[in-house]
Amino acid sequence: MNYKLVAGNSLTALSAVVLAASLWNAPPAQAKNDESQDSQWSEWSAIGAGYIARRREPPGIDLPATQRRLTDTQSRGYDKQSAQTSSVKTQLRSLDVMASAATTTTVTTAKLWFYTTEEGLHRVSVAELALRTGKPEQRIRNLAMQGKISLTNERNPVPWHFDEESDSLWFAARKYDSFHTDADAYHFALNNQSALPMTQGDAAASAVPGAATPFEDSLHFEEEPDFLFSTGPVAAEPDADYWFWDYLYGGYKDQIEVSLQIPHPAASGTARISISLRGWTDLEAGDEHEVYARLNGVDIGSSLVWDGFDAAQLVASFDQGLLDPSGANTLTLHNAYAPGTHPGQYLDAIDISYSRLPQAEAGALWLHKVAAGTQRVDGFSSEQLVVIESPRGNAVLRNDALIESDGLGGWSASFDTIAGADYLVTERGSTWLATIAPDFPSALASFKNTTDYLIIAPREFSATAQALANYRGNRFSLVKVVWLDDIYDQFSMGREDPAAVTAFMRRVKAAWRLAPSVVTIIGNGSLDHKNRMGYADSFVPVSMVSTPWAIAASDDRLLANDGRNADRFAIGRIPITSDQQGLAYLDKLIAYESGNYGNERYRAVLVADNPDDAGDFHANSDQLAEQLLVTAGFDQVSKLYHPDQKVRAALTLTSTWETGYVSYDGHGSSGQVGDGREKFITASDAVLLQNSSHPIFSALTCAAGDYSWPGTPSLAGALVLNPGGGAVAALAPTGLSLDEDAHRLGTAFVDSLFVGINTIGDALLDAKAQTAGSISDFMPNVYSIVGEPAIFAR
Repeated sequence: MNYKLVAGNSLTALSAVVLAASLWNAPPAQAKNDESQDSQWSEWSAIGAGYIARRREPPGIDLPATQRRLTDTQSRGYDKQSAQTSSVKTQLRSLDVMASAATTTTVTTAKLWFYTTEEGLHRVSVAELALRTGKPEQRIRNLAMQGKISLTNERNPVPWHFDEESDSLWFAARKYDSFHTDADAYHFALNNQSALPMTQGDAAASAVPGAATPFEDSLHFEEEPDFLFSTGPVAAEPDADYWFWDYLYGGYKDQIEVSLQIPHPAASGTARISISLRGWTDLEAGDEHEVYARLNGVDIGSSLVWDGFDAAQLVASFDQGLLDPSGANTLTLHNAYAPGTHPGQYLDAIDISYSRLPQAEAGALWLHKVAAGTQRVDGFSSEQLVVIESPRGNAVLRNDALIESDGLGGWSASFDTIAGADYLVTERGSTWLATIAPDFPSALASFKNTTDYLIIAPREFSATAQALANYRGNRFSLVKVVWLDDIYDQFSMGREDPAAVTAFMRRVKAAWRLAPSVVTIIGNGSLDHKNRMGYADSFVPVSMVSTPWAIAASDDRLLANDGRNADRFAIGRIPITSDQQGLAYLDKLIAYESGNYGNERYRAVLVADNPDDAGDFHANSDQLAEQLLVTAGFDQVSKLYHPDQKVRAALTLTSTWETGYVSYDGHGSSGQVGDGREKFITASDAVLLQNSSHPIFSALTCAAGDYSWPGTPSLAGALVLNPGGGAVAALAPTGLSLDEDAHRLGTAFVDSLFVGINTIGDALLDAKAQTAGSISDFMPNVYSIVGEPAIFAR
């Protein structure tokens, strides 16, 4: 919808009503029960304080997350997961690799990336390294035995070991977890530039069994369930974590209970817990939030008091005799509040440090900062054990461990330790397999690069990217495709991170011999780039900006499109989820630019919602009509004004879209224009249009271009990507919008597009420059082009 900027209490009341994790759409309580239900919305439910609500639900939400992929993303090679294996499974994997090599063509590169998602010892077979690099297996073995292999993480050398028995390379990986990915990246090269082979320890076993001395361990707990993302409370923090675990709501949900598996606690010691929270209401004067914790039914620490939407940490130390020896523990969080108030808090994550007994879990244990002496580690099911000292430092493969049976079918390892060192002890069969990907050579930081039209895309959309590059090469002299993985490789050390794209574009502007005037992003982005919900529909990540109500996706920020006007460039995103979809859009684009259209290109349709406190949408559209007729050379302007005309009936007709320009001014959301009852046109309606003349669509509303909702297209995206109708491109916002500001921006956009005869991307760039200082600072960042930005309107 379109908003007026209102006082803080009204905004925070909105946040309280809208349990933003579910992005509820809350109508008055007297909403009609017989209203037809859109299949993309849940049933109405009570959320407290006299309100009912429903949430927009993407398709397949009733299925397990592993089964929700969209039709276009079913075959996507998305995961970069560590796979647990045994020696038998390793052999099978090697056989599978060799078998696939006989029937398919494998891309070979001299350098590789290893991806891991688990803590522990990882392995990569020589057979797979040979297949991926194109080098003979014996050549790789020889280099490994000579210590001439480089493995790095964050550009730092990582110790590795060549294990002749399994014919594989071993290395120890730590758990990595960021908001955007849980896959860490290790760079592999067949050279000795950063070689760090593990030192082989003495072969003589220790004669004396060690003691099972406890060590300090740390555990991180965090769950991110469906729909528990909330962009409202972090409105002032565009880089904040907006996905939460659970919530408290005063008077309606006063307790959270979570299970914490804390394995093998020592009988004595002091444990420490840190509970990450955030307020999601700001309704009362002074500190309105108070939360306290109980572990296994016992209060720990003091209650935490804070105010507003801030993040907060409830930290407590406690006697770890409180921990259940079985490892199964229950933490409950409780809120306290004054009568008649309803404060809300989110649980984000929990961190615990405690004294842990050296007992293996799942055949492995990583000990941290141990005491000096002889350490014993119990709990193994095999005598085939590997002990590594300082696994991420100057690693030593310890061959002197004393391996003993416990007489009950289990095994232990004893070894001498150095004070403060880490030790990794694992069964040979409990190693992990890393995912392997090629490292394609690129030189994106070089000042020698030149382009006037830049395409950023993942390699899985190579057909679309190359076809667009070839087509735009007819108009631009230097068209360059840059692959997203290459950006990650050079600017975030192989990890998926939107900041890498931003750093790359800053380098482009600062150092390239010729920087682009146009940048086209190919690929959808999602709030769920980590794929928590299973739709696998985030290809090019989103970067967020602050607005008065919530953070919103912004390709201007993603591409560092800031600074002086002379440094800026036209931007557009084609939010596809498959190459097939992208190629169909290019056919539509080419037909638009080469077609022999008639008078429809000089006709416009202006749609307006009924006037209300948010804006006089009719008056705005009247002004736009005069501008189109008097200065922009249009022959005809048709008006569809609610409630004077039957807007939905007309706007969902194919014939309405047989025109050159369609503009909407009024309330809207990501999947429709109009409110929840009006639904003047929805994304599901848009895909049914069959118009042969494809207009440019301008959405002066809220969020109609928000492609970031997991599993669900935006209205603008559905119009633009409809291969048989809809629009060729759209101007639309990704977040909430102010009507007066939107009208000014839209007026300047029309002037530049139709009078100045600029491309749609340049017209938006020009409109943002013209309105600088006269509209709210956040507005230019949320308005963007959906589609290819180098399109001329006629």
